[in-house]
Amino acid sequence: MKKKFIAIALTIFITAGACAFASENTKFSRKFIKNFKDCDTYQETTTSNFEGQNFTTTRKINGWMNGFCRYQETVSSPTDKYQINCNLTEMQVDDLYEAMKSRSNKVERQNIDLFSEVTEKNGQKRFIKTGSTVVKGNKGYVLWTRYQNNPYFCSVKKL
Repeated sequence: MKKKFIAIALTIFITAGACAFASENTKFSRKFIKNFKDCDTYQETTTSNFEGQNFTTTRKINGWMNGFCRYQETVSSPTDKYQINCNLTEMQVDDLYEAMKSRSNKVERQNIDLFSEVTEKNGQKRFIKTGSTVVKGNKGYVLWTRYQNNPYFCSVKKL
């Protein structure tokens, strides 16, 4: 169940906006988009249902720090709770903003890489590509999914 929840959290509910199903249009609140454009501090909470399970998602834009836009998302169900923390570059913020702003209904398909963390003998941690998966949705959904599933930009922890 834990792996299924992580997969759902990372590929279904990690996008900003209303409930995001891979085959449906992801909608982003105008306030979120407006604040995300310049990485201005903002927070919103949404609820959704997927496969009969209720989810609550809280999205926080924490502003700029050390050259990165800090973004945090907490996804919870009645049984689990996960937090996604992202450090996004100015270029990534611009890309995500344009994708959210477009509000296109066109469904895109894109392969995204999957990673696993490896600890070296010296204690250093690195990530290795372990495969890929296809993501379907509008441009905003696909781009958010690609960034939030990349451990070089975002990390996930169970709360």
